[in-house]
Amino acid sequence: MKSVFCAALLFAGVAQAQVSGAALTQATDRYDHAILGDALEWGGLRISGPAGAIEVTLPQSRVFEDIEARVADLDGDGAAEVLVVETDIARGASLAVYDAQGWVTATPFIGRTHRWLAPLGIGDMDGDGLPEIAYVDRPHLARELVIVQYRGRKLVEIVRISGLTNHRIGDATIAGGIRNCGQGGEAVLANADWSQLMAVRLDAGTLVPRALGPYSPRAMAQALACKG
Repeated sequence: MKSVFCAALLFAGVAQAQVSGAALTQATDRYDHAILGDALEWGGLRISGPAGAIEVTLPQSRVFEDIEARVADLDGDGAAEVLVVETDIARGASLAVYDAQGWVTATPFIGRTHRWLAPLGIGDMDGDGLPEIAYVDRPHLARELVIVQYRGRKLVEIVRISGLTNHRIGDATIAGGIRNCGQGGEAVLANADWSQLMAVRLDAGTLVPRALGPYSPRAMAQALACKG
């Protein structure tokens, strides 16, 4: 079921509209998960463009369970989309894509309440010039790094690997990201018990992890800055 859309100010020429910004709105306590450290999630999403903005209002059965709405060109066509975690209260989280007209597509909901996913980053991980999207499926339970591509207005899973995470229960931030230090894009995150900092490459459809050393927030920051 698609989200319910409430247009505060419609884009002129919406078919040609461009996304220039997005923000989570309408704080709500209707979902009792608090995975990000407080009782509030978001019931709305404001998507901005040169001609104005639209306000997306979710039905009462859903929330945006995220720290931000990410604006990026997800398919390399020169136009940005919005990427955000959208959760069904009964069925758990999904990774959703919006554009200037509203909801476009999403991964399947995980399947039960209080199950979440944590976005990691967006970047070209296989060297084909087009971006991949990385997230961790259930970073406190399954701990699976998942790579998807947004192609033809669909999110298609490419590969996943277990034993990796990017979030601790109650943290208000999500760790890691995708870096390119001159040798191609790679995901940077932690191993399952947070003892090691990991870099993961996508090579011929296979995820290849390697340890960078002991995990710490400082080591993570240095790695993302290509200093480690």
